Amino acid sequence: MDHPLSPPASDEVRFFWVGPPLSTYEILSLTSFLATGARVILYSYDKNLSVPEGVELHNAEAVLPLDVLKRYNSGNPDAWARHSDLFRYVMLERFGNWYADLDVVCLADRLPPAEMYFGRSTGMRAFAGLLKFPKAFPALRDVILEAERILPEAGEVQSNTARAVIGTPLLSRVLKQHGLNDRAAPMQDAYAIPYNEALAFFDPGQCKALEARLTDSTFTHLWNGAWNRLRIPRHYGPPRGSLLDRLFEHFGINVPEEGRLRYESIASWAMEDCILEEYKQRLGEASPSGETLDGFIAALRRDGFEPRERLYRPAVLRRPWNEAPQSAKPQTVRTFWHGTSMPIYQQACLQSFVRYGHRVEVLTYQTDASFAEGLVARDAREILPEEDVLHALSNGQQAIHARLLCYALLEKLGGWWIDPDVMLMQPDLPEDDIFLAGPDIFGRTPVAVLKFPAGHPVMKEAHARAYEMRERPEEWEQAGVALLSEIVSRTPVSRPKNAGLGPISWLNVPDLFDPRKKDELERAAASSVFLHLQDEVWRRAGIPSVLAPPEGSHMESLLARQGIAADFPARMTFDQVNRWVRHMYRTAGFERA
Repeated sequence: MDHPLSPPASDEVRFFWVGPPLSTYEILSLTSFLATGARVILYSYDKNLSVPEGVELHNAEAVLPLDVLKRYNSGNPDAWARHSDLFRYVMLERFGNWYADLDVVCLADRLPPAEMYFGRSTGMRAFAGLLKFPKAFPALRDVILEAERILPEAGEVQSNTARAVIGTPLLSRVLKQHGLNDRAAPMQDAYAIPYNEALAFFDPGQCKALEARLTDSTFTHLWNGAWNRLRIPRHYGPPRGSLLDRLFEHFGINVPEEGRLRYESIASWAMEDCILEEYKQRLGEASPSGETLDGFIAALRRDGFEPRERLYRPAVLRRPWNEAPQSAKPQTVRTFWHGTSMPIYQQACLQSFVRYGHRVEVLTYQTDASFAEGLVARDAREILPEEDVLHALSNGQQAIHARLLCYALLEKLGGWWIDPDVMLMQPDLPEDDIFLAGPDIFGRTPVAVLKFPAGHPVMKEAHARAYEMRERPEEWEQAGVALLSEIVSRTPVSRPKNAGLGPISWLNVPDLFDPRKKDELERAAASSVFLHLQDEVWRRAGIPSVLAPPEGSHMESLLARQGIAADFPARMTFDQVNRWVRHMYRTAGFERA
């Protein structure tokens, strides 16, 4: 007689693998599903692949012949990724039951009994890494037919979209067409830890926090793509005390002490990668020569690059603002955020508006987004569908067409738009019907703060032209200051007095962190209504938003002035910030003393 809690005999989980021998991390995934009592089947084109005891090794040729790969992907570096997507669809349509990627770990004692399962990230964007469908399911047939239509042309797709050709976007679209939106499992069930926190699995300091966040989760996705990007060696075990270490111990996988990674090393690789990606973007080359990259990394280290411990541990906002004068005429401002959590500096900026009595509405596509006290979440679908604004990239992240949403919002509702890196310095907002900030140091019209009446011609044109770019993520950056500046240059629009965004420009961001510049910046910003912190530079330079600003800096005084306190895990120094930003300026063609 079966135990009442044992899984049904029909539970089968299928995996697909190409590449080197399985590492202990893939073995962790397989073992976690074996522990549920399910039948575990691994498909591979390698008939001699060594698999854990209890795992059945099956020939992948029986599902999808290898010549299919050559037929539509010959010579393409993303060939195996596309082949893997098609393989799982064909396999599920033929056999039904479960499919899982080898970076998914089952945390529960049994698999969910649902007839169908697909996880989701945000809104209705379904992930293809963990699926369950009945045999011969009609939606899967449609996915396969569409994939076979797309794949012959896939070789022409640019590399940053190649991984997504028949992956998440196609699956999401077909499931929606079949009316299956409400069948998605909640994000918490399998994707409570998002891609951008993948390295937290290695961080001993994050172990307890991750365990708490995964309390109600059935699975967790380890996000292999993030590991691959940093080239984390799989033949080493996880750092002692990390969540991965706990999972290894729980499933009886032994790791020798001398064969473990150090979290400090991983954090250092992550910071180098962040800066390196910005270097490549500014250089305009997706694959610079090895000599070019070696020279850049050597210069980075000569300038004293140091790893930051606890790089991915979030800062925690404590009780917000002190008493402050309230605006005589409170207004509503709106912005957009994508992500379940918001960095502390953006929270501080938005709360500066709330502190003076204004209403801040944060548009988002996420139903589980959590924002700081006083910020009002609002469904961005009221303005535009999610697929117009978010686009899946090959690395598992998403491109965001935020300017399209901004222009559509202002055309429809009118009023204020503020970027999340703008701080309010005075109680009252300008009462003008239109607000356009004065030209920046490059003579362009900033887009960080805007105000227009509903239906204004400028916003109508901006919306229409940004909408035309929606299928071309590589052009979305041009929808910002470049597009608005061009429209405004030939459209008479009056600018209010004192329409600046403070003394911080794209070229002097380090001054925010320099204690020697504190008094100078305070004098320069004394009459400013807004202060733009230039978050683009922070991101491009890799300034970690989880760390406190240097002691005695203007950035520290801004947080104190707003009465905002936070529990940061560590503090930056000005020398560190200056080095990070200086590298970014150099790669952009600017020199900074």
